[in-house]
Amino acid sequence: MGTLTIRDTKVIPHRYVRRIWRAKRLAREELDAFAWGKHNYQEQDFWIHEPHVAAPTIDYDRVSEKDFIRLYEAPSIPVNIVGVTRDWPAAWRWTPRALLEAFKQEKFKVSEDSHGDPVKLSIPYYLHYAMVSGEAQRDDSPLYIFDSGFGRRKVEPHHDAKRQRTSEQRKDRVKADLLDDYTVPKYFTDDLFRLTGRRRRPPYRWIVIGPARSGTGIHVDPLGTSAWNALLQGHKRWVLFPPSTPKDVIEPNSLPDHEASSWFAKMIPKLNEVQANGQTLGASLGMQQILQGPGETVFVPGGWHHVVINLGIVLAFLDFLERLSARLTRPFRPADFTVAITQNFASRTNLEEVWLRTRSSRPKLAKKLLTRIEKLGSIDPFYSGLRDQIYRLNTVPACPPSSSSSSSSSSSSSSSSSDDDS
Repeated sequence: MGTLTIRDTKVIPHRYVRRIWRAKRLAREELDAFAWGKHNYQEQDFWIHEPHVAAPTIDYDRVSEKDFIRLYEAPSIPVNIVGVTRDWPAAWRWTPRALLEAFKQEKFKVSEDSHGDPVKLSIPYYLHYAMVSGEAQRDDSPLYIFDSGFGRRKVEPHHDAKRQRTSEQRKDRVKADLLDDYTVPKYFTDDLFRLTGRRRRPPYRWIVIGPARSGTGIHVDPLGTSAWNALLQGHKRWVLFPPSTPKDVIEPNSLPDHEASSWFAKMIPKLNEVQANGQTLGASLGMQQILQGPGETVFVPGGWHHVVINLGIVLAFLDFLERLSARLTRPFRPADFTVAITQNFASRTNLEEVWLRTRSSRPKLAKKLLTRIEKLGSIDPFYSGLRDQIYRLNTVPACPPSSSSSSSSSSSSSSSSSDDDS
């Protein structure tokens, strides 16, 4: 991956302090500048050490689309998939150094403010925060790039360049197209919400980048959609619960905040407590865990509660590095980093749950989807089957309002899908 230095990021120190503090203040207005590390979570080890129920792992090249639907998607079983990213250019292109060089003038979303507006940082300042300054290593829940607009990033030229180009030339100047660097896995190509058009469809794909302890608080993906998350660098720990799990048990009001690090610090010990029946609380709830490594892709069925944390260097190895650093003239500060791509999707398999929740929470979006399916159904048997499936749901009562949380949202690193049908 390569370690970055201030010579790479080229940030101006006083601007760095001002911009990071502004982003933090907007992201979590309840915290002052000195409270981001008040829980000392940097001293905790969030890797999996206790016995646990692991979600199944499959080989992408050995399981067909038909078998995946039959064995995992239809019965709603989370699974870790090995080999999806093997031929992706993103697997070797999406490094911090490459992103820094490609998007020096670009700003990426790192959170939302209290009004739901995006909080953004430029790549040089974010990477300096996450990998160079040491600040992210001290924060309990660091800022986390969670950006749905990564598909085509247009360069914002320097002021001198602005005077030399027309606005139309600037608009057409595309620095890079990250969409060319990966392919949607064969299991998840249905993507029925694409039929509603760009203006109507909710946010559905994100690039997610962050250091250790950044992550996403416990949530359920919106509108009954399922999700896949392909990890290119680093490690993630996932904890998942079946749809029937009582929310007040796995997300009690006693939690200090909605951050992933707080959830793992407070809830994992409780879930590992052995009950009178000899089972841990987590096992009795059907809890599953995944330790996701580079090149692995996690499938999350619709309705499953899940929480994800990006992992750092294990403490024993970190202690060794610190002892080694003490002998060096320039201290070595290890920087852990994760880079992933994630998408939510609606397919023929989860259409029933998606339709009922969309019809209830986003009626205009549902109408647009049905109109397009009806039109295509007149010429394509695949869509006529979907149309008939939707018609059979007309007498089914409305579902409760769907969660607006995205597949990887948290208060310090969130990207909520809009519920505005305008």
